[in-house]
Amino acid sequence: MKPIAITALCVLVAGCATTDVQPLTQSSFKIATTAAPACGPSGARKVANKAASIEVIKRGHDRFIYANSAQDSFNSGGAYYGGIYGSYTSFQQGLVVQLVPQGDPRYHDALSARQMLGPEWQQIVAEGMSNTCT
Repeated sequence: MKPIAITALCVLVAGCATTDVQPLTQSSFKIATTAAPACGPSGARKVANKAASIEVIKRGHDRFIYANSAQDSFNSGGAYYGGIYGSYTSFQQGLVVQLVPQGDPRYHDALSARQMLGPEWQQIVAEGMSNTCT
């Protein structure tokens, strides 16, 4: 196989995703996720939600709300192989997360990071984010 075809196959099968966390204030931050074509838009959202929950717990909280959300897609490349041209669309998900401390009027309506991660939340937080959406 040619190197470009091998790279394309890896991207399609692996479902790679990257996430950055940007502090905004003492009680808010932005999650920016870019996911490979195999992830699709729902995979990008899944990775972003998981990253947000992990970050909330790392900051010593459990409850949070999404103050803003944005998604996008872009052509991240293409390949010509065997007479067929294929383009690859990557997906982006941005989330602005606001921590909600206990005693805040929004606390009982806010999302629980621990519940979003599930019963193995402690292990997930300890392992941190993986680079796949699977």
